[in-house]
Amino acid sequence: MKNLKKALVLVLAFAMVFGMFTIGASAATSFNDDEDIVNKEAVATMTQLGIINGYDDGTFAPKRIVTRAEMCKMIATALNGGTAPIFDANTVVFSDTKGHWANAYINFCFTKGIISGDSGRGGAFRPDATVTALEAAKMMLVALGYNSTVAGFTG
Repeated sequence: MKNLKKALVLVLAFAMVFGMFTIGASAATSFNDDEDIVNKEAVATMTQLGIINGYDDGTFAPKRIVTRAEMCKMIATALNGGTAPIFDANTVVFSDTKGHWANAYINFCFTKGIISGDSGRGGAFRPDATVTALEAAKMMLVALGYNSTVAGFTG
C-alpha cells in the first residue's frame, strides 16, 4: 500500500508538472492566479498532499518552467508523505547548491540515488536550470524503485 501511494503521488506530480492530461475545473485552489490553472483538480490534490505550495507571492505560476530544484522538492516531499524531509541543509553535496533554498531537498534526492548531478558528488547540479522531460522521468522512475541495471537498460 505504501508503494502504491508513492506511485500515485509521483504520477500526479508528473501529470501536474508536464500537463499530460486535462482534469475538470471543479476543484478550488487558493492561488492568486487561479484563473490561469488548467488542471485545477490536479493542483488542488498536489496542494492537499503537501507536495506543492506555490510561490511566496501567492501564485502558482502554471506557465512557469519547472526547475531541477523544484522537481527535487516535489519528489522529496512526495516520498516523505507530504512533509519536508529532515535533512541537514548545511551539508553541501554539489558545488552550486550551497545556500540554495532547495539544498536539503537536493541532498535528500542525492542520498536516495534519484539524482547524481553533472559529475557526481562535488560537481555541479544546476538547481535553477529547467528540468528536462528525460531528467524528470528518470528522477521519478528511480524514486519509484526502478533499477536500470536489473531491467537491463544501461549504457
